[in-house]
Parts: sequence; structure tokens; C-alpha cells
Amino acid sequence: MKELLKTMDRLSKIYEQFDLLDFRAHKAIPLTFNKKDSKKLLPQNKRLYFSYQYLDAEKTRLTNVLLNQAIDVKDEIFQQNPEVHPKLIEKGLKLKNIDETHKKNSLSMPRRNRKINKLKQLIALIDDESLSLCRGYLTQMKVLIHANKTELSPKRNEPYVAEELLKSLDFRTDLMQFDYDRYLYEDFEPESFLKYLIYQQVQRIPSFVKSYDARDIVPEAGESGFSGIAYVVTIDDISECYVTFKGTEADMDYTESSRSKRMEKFILEGYKDWNYNVNAILIGNEIGLDQMNAAQKFMDYLTDVVPENCKMYGLGHSLGGHFVQTLQLISNCFDMGYTLNSAPIQLKQVKLLKPDLISDKNWERLFTLTEDKTITTALNNEIRKLLPREYPEIINESFQQDLTQIFYELPYTIWIGQKWEYNFSEWKYPFKIHPRQYLDSGEINSYQKLFAEFFARTQNDTTGRQILRSGISFAWDRMQLLRRDIDKPETARYFFDYSNYLYKSGIFKDEPQDVSKYFNEDTESSVWKSSRREWPFLRSLNRDMLELSIYFHIIYGTKHFLKKNPRVKK
Repeated sequence: MKELLKTMDRLSKIYEQFDLLDFRAHKAIPLTFNKKDSKKLLPQNKRLYFSYQYLDAEKTRLTNVLLNQAIDVKDEIFQQNPEVHPKLIEKGLKLKNIDETHKKNSLSMPRRNRKINKLKQLIALIDDESLSLCRGYLTQMKVLIHANKTELSPKRNEPYVAEELLKSLDFRTDLMQFDYDRYLYEDFEPESFLKYLIYQQVQRIPSFVKSYDARDIVPEAGESGFSGIAYVVTIDDISECYVTFKGTEADMDYTESSRSKRMEKFILEGYKDWNYNVNAILIGNEIGLDQMNAAQKFMDYLTDVVPENCKMYGLGHSLGGHFVQTLQLISNCFDMGYTLNSAPIQLKQVKLLKPDLISDKNWERLFTLTEDKTITTALNNEIRKLLPREYPEIINESFQQDLTQIFYELPYTIWIGQKWEYNFSEWKYPFKIHPRQYLDSGEINSYQKLFAEFFARTQNDTTGRQILRSGISFAWDRMQLLRRDIDKPETARYFFDYSNYLYKSGIFKDEPQDVSKYFNEDTESSVWKSSRREWPFLRSLNRDMLELSIYFHIIYGTKHFLKKNPRVKK
């Protein structure tokens, strides 16, 4: 059994190296569109490919060893619990099947043997490794052994120290990621996973672990799309409660065999979260309070069931970070909290939820300060003075140019607590997080109105197919409206300024140009074909940049930044 565990640890480290290699490959993609930067890719590509070939071969070797050891291992726990051994073999077989499937897949080679194409092919190869599934099955094997063979988990002598888990970057990111990966652990209770995770971090075994799923406790949570889990743990007589809030749904449940059901769930969950993002955070209107109401009810429930001596910690990624910040501002429910690439607080929403938080005079001043703003230290200091207090217990960590940062320059948005931003020196990443350097208030408001109209159009849709159909119809209508109004000075200016912002952010490769003449030359029925003819600028859509902006936002992509020293923003 010990040899099996050693092999598991080696394979787990290979997965970690794959993650790091994936990050390095994404970071190496050139986004500045000049030959000088691209020429640097050739020697770097060779090193990255050499690393991949080694890791791929080692992964296959260790997977085979793991399966053979799982089949041959003999232990008395198999007599006490006959289900353990078959489950170990089953998980090992799944790892083997994933590896063999990857070997059989023949990914299409790039048409041109350019350095950037080879780099993108490397990223595709790593993606085809299905690391999330592999990591899930390997962790399940570890959880099985940890739960049934405790003597193989030696404890350290020093007792647990309060906040030790909270201050561990690996623990925070693994716990937040678990909410995205829950479908991988359907055979296990969350308590089993958490016991193992805690032991891995601090080599102490909790005497008490209990989880509370918001969707089991608050009936409207699932309907609204809100997702959160709370874990109450006691280690060496120290009780702590970790409340994790999930971000915008982005993961596909590949354990669902039906492709249509898998896609349906993906579209609906994502739609609910973006509906909240737009109405609650982007707009701040009354119809966008459903998820926040569910979050408040969840916290009220936890307040009643969690012991009085138990510290309450909030953790949230993306949209989840918005819940941590907003709940703390409204009700001071956390003793400490960490957010990762967090969406901001929307003051209009807060006033609807708790109008007596501050005086009417301070509300008026806050709205004036944040209606048309670019984030500065002086502005942040003035905002903090109007709030009930400072919130140093909330730490907001983020990749400095993360896509959610543009939300902080939208009207009536703020952050509370500390803000730690991470980046790499001498690294060129063009995404612009200050839209007000390119767009005025009227253009920002029209951007908000556009998204609000889309969700108003789709509010009665109940299936993924209906949402997609309404989305296509909405895009076609807006294209026809743009066709009619392109000659108007205001429309042309808005059109150019949006295009310029997207170009400067690397979303498009070509500079914007005067395209109004194209809007009366084509009558094709296809929105995409028509738009490509009407707006040549669209042909230069930089999919690499779009993919990178998402990758650096998710937990697996951004956690590597957090190992650097942060820039503390005041």
C-alpha cells in the first residue's frame, strides 16, 4: 500500500508540472504582433515541447504502474471494507483509459509550421490530457486510502494553529476549485474530500467536519444559479468555518454521458450567472437580486447552526468574490476573507439591500464619486471615508490585468478591504483594464444598456436552445439597427471608440477603420457572413487573446501569478 501511495504522489506531481507547463505555454503566446517578439519563441518552443514529451511519457509510465499496483495490492482493509479494492481498481482503469484515449487522438497539425502554431498545438495537446478528470480520479483514490487506512497518514507533533489553512494559497485555491469540480466526486461526501485536503496541508486530522450546501438549504439557490458550500471543521479544539462562493459557471460536466444534457446544463448555469452579473453588478437594478437574496439566506442559516466560538471565513472566485465583499459590507459576517479575481460591489444594489448602511448624504456623495470614474488612490481613499469602516480583513487577490478589473470602472462599483495585484515584470499582455481611457460615460451607458436589453429579451426562455435562438435573433436585430444608423455621427463615434478599445486590448489585430460604406453593400441572411463583409475589422478577431483572457481568469490559470510578490493597491 505504501508503494501505491508513493506512485500516486509521483503522478500527482506530474499533473502539477503539466499545470505549470500549460501556464508557461499560455504566457508565451505573442500578443504584440511584431516579429521581434515572435522570434523569441523558437528556442522557447523547443524547451516547452521537450518538457511536454517527458511529462507525457512519465504520465503514461506512472499510470501503468499505478494500475498494476492497485490490482496487486493486498491489505486487511479489503476484508473490513470489500468495496475499497474494486473502487481503487476502477479509478486506476479510468486513468488508464484517459491516457490511452489521448494517445489515440490525432490532433490536426497546423497548416503552416509557424512558431505560434506549434505553441498553440502544444496547448491543445495539454488540454487533451484531460488533467481535471485525471486529477479527480487520482484524488478519489487518495481519499479512499486516507479514509480507510489512517495509519498511513502520520500526523505532525505540533498542534494546529488558527488561520493556518486560510493562509495557505494551495488550500484556498483547492477549496474554491472543488465547487467547480464537484461532479468529479459524486461517489464521495464533501467531508471525505475536505478531511484529506486538510491532512495534505497541515498533517493534522480534524476531529469534526461537516459541510452545508446552499442548494440543499436554500430552495431558490438552484433556480437562481447561486452556488456555495460551507465547511465547519475542528482541528485540535480550534473551530473554523470556510464559506466558499462559486464564480460564473464555466466548467463542462464531462461525467454526463449525454452531450445534449451536458450542453443544456452548461448553457443554463452560465446564463443564470451572467444574468446576475449584468443586472446586479453591471446595472444594479431590482430584478438582479435573486442570487444575493439566496446568499443572505444561506449566511443567516449558517449563523444559526455554526458554534459561537467558530471563526467564519469567506472565500470566493470571480462572482464568488463579489458575494464575499458585498456580504461583508452589508452584514460583517466574516472574520476574514479572501477573494480571487473578484467582481466588484455594486453600490446601487447595496442601497436596495441595506439603505441605512450609511446616511443619505453619504449615499449621495458615494454615487457622485463613482458615477463617472477612473480608479485612483485618492478616489479610493475618499470612498473609504464614506463607508462605515475600513475592512482590512478582506484581501482581494487578482491578476493585475484580469478581465473582471474593467468592472471596477463601471458606474457605482467599488471594492472593500485590501487589494493585492500580481503580474510578471517585462511581460507584454495588452488587455486594457481602464475602459474610461477610451470610452466616455455615454458609451459606457450604451454598453450597459445593450446587455440589459439582451437579458430582457431572454428572460422568459427556459431551455438552452431557446436562449441560443433568442441570442442569435438579438444579434441580428442589433446588426440591422447598426446598418441603419451607421451614418449618424454619434453612432459612428461610438462604433469607432469601441473598436479602438478592443484593438488596444488585443482582442482585434487590425486597427479600426471607417467601415460605414460596407453596411449598405450586403444583404446576406447570415449574421456572421454579413458582419464579416460589412465589418472587415471582425476578420482580425484575435481568438488567442480571447482564450488567454479566460485562462488567466480561472483558478488554474491565475494561481501561478499568486506565487509572486503582490502590488498592494490603496
